[in-house]
Parts: sequence; structure tokens; C-alpha cells
Amino acid sequence: MGIIRFVSNPPYNIYMYFSEQWLRRMERRADVERERRIEGGKETGSRRFATAISTLDKAFIAASQAANKALERLKEEPSLAVVVFTENYDKNVVLEGISKVLSKVPIIGAIVPDTIYNEESIVPRGIGVALWATNSADVIPFLIKGVTRSEEAIVEDIRRFFDRSKIKRKYAYLLGIAPNISDDIPTKLARVFGKVAEFFDGVYVGVVGEFKPSPWSVIYNGDTYSDHVSAFIIESDVKFGTLLSQGFHPFIPFKVTSVEDSVIKELNNIPVVEVFRSILQRMGYSDEDLSDPIKAGKILSRFYVEVADPSRHGRFKTSIIKSLDDRGLKVSTEISVNDTLWFAKADLEDMLEGTRKGVQLALSYVKDSSPAGFIIFENYTRISALGDEINKDKSNIRILSNLGFLGIPTVAEIIIHPDFYSGSQSGVMLGTLLANKGEQP
Repeated sequence: MGIIRFVSNPPYNIYMYFSEQWLRRMERRADVERERRIEGGKETGSRRFATAISTLDKAFIAASQAANKALERLKEEPSLAVVVFTENYDKNVVLEGISKVLSKVPIIGAIVPDTIYNEESIVPRGIGVALWATNSADVIPFLIKGVTRSEEAIVEDIRRFFDRSKIKRKYAYLLGIAPNISDDIPTKLARVFGKVAEFFDGVYVGVVGEFKPSPWSVIYNGDTYSDHVSAFIIESDVKFGTLLSQGFHPFIPFKVTSVEDSVIKELNNIPVVEVFRSILQRMGYSDEDLSDPIKAGKILSRFYVEVADPSRHGRFKTSIIKSLDDRGLKVSTEISVNDTLWFAKADLEDMLEGTRKGVQLALSYVKDSSPAGFIIFENYTRISALGDEINKDKSNIRILSNLGFLGIPTVAEIIIHPDFYSGSQSGVMLGTLLANKGEQP
């Protein structure tokens, strides 16, 4: 039997599958979701962090409503704002509405295809705002220009920034948003931030847009950019927490024996296409299924790979499978020869448990301070895999933490942190738990 030849760049778009599937489900319940309130809409446990979402149709009114509502809930002068809105709104009108309310507040954010959420609601289309007021940190807006430039040039810009500024507080974090404008952006930025890891106690970056690279925009103050990383460098007197939830069930390990960039050629010295075909056939898929580009795309969307951390047992980087063809298996994370790679499938119970454990771990970082709220980057594949259980997943965050949060959908997530397997991932939920001095509420 010959090798199954998956189409190299199939007309089937993996993003379209996730997005359309999700939107169909969301639109059936849109009216209900817009009014839904987790746990009766109780006020969050922190007054130094507030979020709001508006789903009004008029861009200016919706933007003003979301910003005003968040500001009313905060009850303090905000130190930063994170804004996210779906592509159905006119970006210039949205930013005008946000700026009218938050004219003196540094802002980063993103325009996304669909689906945003906070502790109160999950909506297919809308405008979301999160505000944080700090009593123990300095917030420095930082626009990392030209992500399509060489890694060395970007690294040099970051080093130059730190050469000019002296860290005055105990911890330094970077919270950023990057556009998925080229195929290598997640892994490239992971390498860049890895090279400047000595400056940070944690780096959290969400890559937004579609799985197929295109010129999506990120927000930096009153403008949008498609070739820059919009970021805050936050120097803090207290630690921040990290929420990382994967929730995929690994079932077969392999040793990577040949790889080129992020394309795996061989596993256990066997061509990867043969390995994957054998696995799928044992699971009941036929050669006909695997030869059809649309069917093959849907099948691939159900599987993930997890790369084991060679230095610490039980730590993984997760990635979707971007493509499988004669060239090999393309993933969205850094991978090397001799790495242990596990094939995995999404598991609802594992995802829900991963969130519960992730929240508890994040809170353990801030046990001696006052947790404020989460900024969350969550991959579209995880959102889709959760299905209707996304309500329970987000309710778990609220119930366990009693904190607010803003969720931004992503196609890749980058974490550089000494307690986690650093690098780019695709398929996880990555949250930054902001914190202030003081006792826990």
C-alpha cells in the first residue's frame, strides 16, 4: 500500500473548521449568552481589576459602553487597559470610542475573528475591556517594531531598551500581543524572548489572527499595527501568577529522529506520514478518509502533539498539527532531534481539570499579595474542543479565584518562565494573574 499523500496546502482551512463550528453553536445561543452571568454576576474579589463586554451593534457606542462600565467597576484610576474586539466592528470607530473614555491610559489589545469572554459572559462578537490599577508596579508601554525583521535586530532593540532603563522593582514581566502575519511568527518570537529571558521573570504573549497567516492588527494606544508586538513591561514589587491549562490526553510517545525547522520528517526512524497513517488506520480511519483534503483536515484538527521537556518530567509544550504531507508533519512549536513527542487528543475532563489545577497554581504564586485578575490568551482549538463545556471551564476560573478575567482568542501562545517549559505553544490557555501589594481579599 502506497503512502497516503495529504495535500500540501489543502483548500480546507483548519481555522475555518474551528471558527465556523464554534460560531454556529454560539449564534444559536447568542441572545442567551449576552445576558448570561456566571454565579449570578457577583462582584469580583478585587477592586483593582475590572472588565466589561459590550455587544451593541454601533461601534462607537459599544466601545464607549465597555470602557465606561469597566471604569465604573474599577473605582480607581487605571494603570493599564487591555482591549479586544471582533472584526465586525470598524477599528477606527472603536478606538475613537475607547480613547474618549480612557484618554490617559496606556492600551494594548487585538482585533480578532470572533469569540471573546470575561467572567460574566462568552460572546461570538463584541468589544471587551480590562482595566488594572496597581499600587506596586510601574507599567511601561513597549512597541516591539518589525517582527518580520531578523531575530538579532529584534533582540538588539529589546536589549537596548533595558540598557537605557534600570529595573527599580523586584520583578519584571512582559505581557504582549503579536499578529500572526507569517508562518514562523510564534517560534521566531519564542526564540527572541528566550534570548532576553534574563531580563524577565515571565513573558506572556498571545499571537492573534487566523491559523493561516494574514495581516491581522494589534492595538497600541490609539493605533493599530500588523508588523509589531504591542506590549507592556511591568516592573512589580510582587510576583504575578501563571495559569497554563493544556488538557490533552497523550497516548503514544515517539522519538524525533529527523526534523527541519518545525517540520518533523521522521519518528523512530520511520517517515512521519507512515507513522501517522498507521495510527489513524488503527483508530478506524480509511485510506479514502486520509486522501480527501477536507476529511483529512477535519481528522487532523482532532489531534495534537506534545513535546516533553527533557529536563523536567511532566512538563510539555502543546501544538496543533498545522499540516501533514510528503514534506512531513508541521507543528507550531520548536522541536529538535531526540525530543520525545507524544500524539494526543483533546479530552474534556482533562481540560476542565487542567483549568482547575492551573488556577490553583496561579494563586499559589500570589499567596503573600493581593491577586487582581487574569488576562487570558486561549487558543481557538481549545475553545472549539471545549464546546458547550466552555461555560463550566470559565466558571471554574471565577469560582476558584473569585477574580475577573478577559479572554482573548489566539492561534499561538508564548511563555518564557523558569517554572514552565518555555517556548511557543498552540492549543492551550495561558493566563497572566496580575497582583498588587496587600492582603488577599
